[in-house]
Amino acid sequence: MNDLSIFNWSLKRTLLNVSDPIERAKITVLFIVFLLNFPKLALSVTDHLISHSYDKLIGDSISFLVSIVVIKLLLSRPDIVKILIHVALIAITSYVMRHLFFHKISIPIMQHIFMAMTFSFYGLGRRWGILYCSIFTVSMCLALINRGSDFTVLNSQYDNHTIAILIIGINFIAIAASHYYFYTVLYGTLNEKKILNEELQLTVKSKTDFLSTMSHELRTPLNSVIGMSNVLLNDKPNKEQKENLDVLKFSAESLLSLINNILDFNKIDSGKIELESIPFDISTLIRNACAGFGAKAGEKRLNYHVQIDTQIGKQQVIGDPTRLVQIIFNLVSNAIKFTQKGMVEVRAIIRRKNQDGIVIRFSVKDTGMGISPEKQKIIFEPFLQASKSITRNFGGTGLGLSIVKHLLEQMGSKIMIDSEVGKGTRFYFDIKYATTELTTTPVKEIKQKEVNIDQLKILLAEDNAMNILFMKKLLSTWNAQIVIAENGEEAFRLANENYFDVILMDLNMPVMDGYTATKMIREIADSTKSNVHIIALTASASDEVREKIEECKMDDYLSKPFQPEELKVKLQIVQERIANFNSL
Repeated sequence: MNDLSIFNWSLKRTLLNVSDPIERAKITVLFIVFLLNFPKLALSVTDHLISHSYDKLIGDSISFLVSIVVIKLLLSRPDIVKILIHVALIAITSYVMRHLFFHKISIPIMQHIFMAMTFSFYGLGRRWGILYCSIFTVSMCLALINRGSDFTVLNSQYDNHTIAILIIGINFIAIAASHYYFYTVLYGTLNEKKILNEELQLTVKSKTDFLSTMSHELRTPLNSVIGMSNVLLNDKPNKEQKENLDVLKFSAESLLSLINNILDFNKIDSGKIELESIPFDISTLIRNACAGFGAKAGEKRLNYHVQIDTQIGKQQVIGDPTRLVQIIFNLVSNAIKFTQKGMVEVRAIIRRKNQDGIVIRFSVKDTGMGISPEKQKIIFEPFLQASKSITRNFGGTGLGLSIVKHLLEQMGSKIMIDSEVGKGTRFYFDIKYATTELTTTPVKEIKQKEVNIDQLKILLAEDNAMNILFMKKLLSTWNAQIVIAENGEEAFRLANENYFDVILMDLNMPVMDGYTATKMIREIADSTKSNVHIIALTASASDEVREKIEECKMDDYLSKPFQPEELKVKLQIVQERIANFNSL
């Protein structure tokens, strides 16, 4: 590695510890100026040796040592860059003064003056810039007055000596004024940018906090609505009651879908979407995802088909099943929504299969209204739909296709469209998956065994009256034993006084929140009580909430609103573990 590369590497390493771009610029420029001293000194030494001016080599040696010291200090102590600029400007000022009054006024001297004026403003600020510029302007004028007519090279354009001095002085003032003005505009713009960035960060944080609060406030009542709908549907209602409950449940789930789209778009917009990489049965997943649309398609008397390539079979792949369901859900939902007659078809076929994995093409085709070529360019943009009448006639936020596009891009795929107005639309995309051996998940095993949970002692920490009512009804259908705590402080007291098998802990409660209550429970001296299985119940879907859940050592979490079966499976897992422990 040569010396220049070492200097360059050292500068980069130094700049890594400097966050302010202005300070980084000052350090870089000062570094370059002193680094360029070395070739200048080499040329100077050569000139002095040729002319046998050996006495001048002492000055060259001093300049060389000063440059080495300044560069070393700059790289090791970047925080003193302003002090080093002052030192450099004082040295330049001394050098310039000596030549202005005792030697020839040359082009290099003028260059030093201009460089010093620039450095004084951008390196030290307006006050020091004005001071140094004034010193150089006054000194130049005094030097010219002192020289009399002995500077014909500089003022050959003018016959009058006084006029020449005044013009040179005015030019220096113009240079100083230019630096002053551009410095003011530059730093004013940078300060404005800094303020705007701070306001933007505050706005982003406010938006995130608002969405988190909105998520909690909307999901909490939806949990009661969807949950009670499920409880009542399982209570063998008559035909008319079942129809009413189906409408209620469908409406609540549609509202939940809109909320999820808004929250997902916010995650995508802030770059916080992370894809899972877990094994899943792709054929079963697609059929389950599409099964729920059969009734909706039947209401509109549409022919609804789901065709899966027989070669896919029970193929297990590695990927994100949740996001794939979300993509298919959005596309099929739109297809049914915008198709008044004819058919909606969902297909999954294998395009390529080898040792590296499997490429599957998914497509959703309909005979709906179709999309013109002009509108196809905008339908994937957020909050935009093909026409304003669509929002009035069909509803929706205009986020579904935008989310589909971004999710597929994260999966390394791309959404494609074939459409003709009046004849229908076909959306399709290819995803490459790694494959794995078919396995049975613990959840499926538990479902098959149907573990009885009527022996579980459950503490429910929940402050919402409707959710308490719903959870009481739900858990009573499974004959589970339940105790209620309406805030975190009460939950801690009950957990400290009694033995529970599982605690369902709401995170947002008065008096004491679920996080604090969990931390206090984990510090109980009795290890049986402190190690109780705690499942967080959260109406927020943010990553920050999940991180906080892990930090306070909760065992699991369940997002509201949840399907009763989801909670039952988690409780069955707890019961299974207790049974295995007792059998040891």
